[in-house]
Amino acid sequence: MNTRFSIACLMCCCLLLLSTHAGTTPLSERYQGDIPDIGYFGRMEKVLYSADAKDTTIATNVLIKEIFGQIGMKSEIKLYVDVEKLKQDLSNNYIDAVFIDIFDYFKMEHLLNTDYIHTVLFSPNIHQKILLITRKKDHISKVEELRGKSISIPSGHFHGNYYLDIELLKRGLPQSANFFAHIEEVNDINTAVIDLFFGKTDCALVTDVTYELAAELNKQIPKNLEILLSSVNIVPQIIAMNKNIPISITQEVSSHLTKANENPRIKNLLSLFQAKKFVKLKKSQILESRRLFSEYQAMMKLLGSRKHDYPSSSGDAN
Repeated sequence: MNTRFSIACLMCCCLLLLSTHAGTTPLSERYQGDIPDIGYFGRMEKVLYSADAKDTTIATNVLIKEIFGQIGMKSEIKLYVDVEKLKQDLSNNYIDAVFIDIFDYFKMEHLLNTDYIHTVLFSPNIHQKILLITRKKDHISKVEELRGKSISIPSGHFHGNYYLDIELLKRGLPQSANFFAHIEEVNDINTAVIDLFFGKTDCALVTDVTYELAAELNKQIPKNLEILLSSVNIVPQIIAMNKNIPISITQEVSSHLTKANENPRIKNLLSLFQAKKFVKLKKSQILESRRLFSEYQAMMKLLGSRKHDYPSSSGDAN
C-alpha cells in the first residue's frame, strides 16, 4: 500500500470511528430521533502533510463499506482549505468532530470540548519537535546564512511554518515567504529530507520522528545532514468533538478511540504506517504548543503595529 494512501486510511479510520458515536445524540436542529442518518466530520485538507482529497475519498469508500455498512449509518468527511469556513460550520453545528492542526485547534477551541482531545501516536512519545536541517558540507552555522536559498517544506506543515517564522522574526529577518528565494512544497515529509540529501534544496523543515526514521533507514543521512534548529515539544494534530455533543456521548467516543487499536482490523491498519494508537491528551501536554502559538500571535501584532508587511507562508494566526 502506498504511503499517501496509508496515511489517508489512518485519517479516515479515526474520523469514521468517531462517527459511530458522535451522531447518536441529536445536535441542535440537525438530528432527529435516536439514531442519526449521517454524521459530518471536518478536517483541514493537509492535516497529515501528504493526504489529499483524492486519497481520502478512496480510503473513505473502503472503510465505509467495511465499518458503517454493518451498523446502517452513513458518514461524510468534509475537507476544508479555509480554516475560517471550518470554524463557521462547527459554530453552526454542521460539523460533529474535527481532525486539525494543533494551531488550528487553538483558533477554534472555544467551539470544542477541550476536556476530551486526542491525537494519533506515531512513536513512543506523544510530542514531536520541528527541525530545520541542513547539509554538513555547506557549513551553515546560523539561520541568517540561509537567506536567498531554497527550502523544502511539506504541504500543510502549518505549525512548522509558524515555528520557522518565529525563529526568523526573532533574528530581525523577514518571514519565510520573503526570506527564501524558493520554497519547494512537497507532498510527503520524507521527500523534504530526501530532496535536501540529494542537493535539490539547501535546507528542509521536518519533524524529529521523520528525521530519526530516515537516519535509521539510511546511515548516510546523519553523516551528511545536521540539525540547525529544534523546536519545543509539539502535538502536531488534534482530534476533538463539537462542544454541543452531550458529555456522555463524548466520553463514549473517547473510550472507543483509546481502545480502537484492540480491534484487529484497526490494529492492522495502524501497523501499515507504523502508527501506534489514538491517545487522549491532558491539557498540560499541549502547553508548549500553546505558548508557541501565543508567541506567534504576539509577533504578528507587533509587526502590524510597526506597519511591516511580511506575509506569512502559513496564513493569518487570528
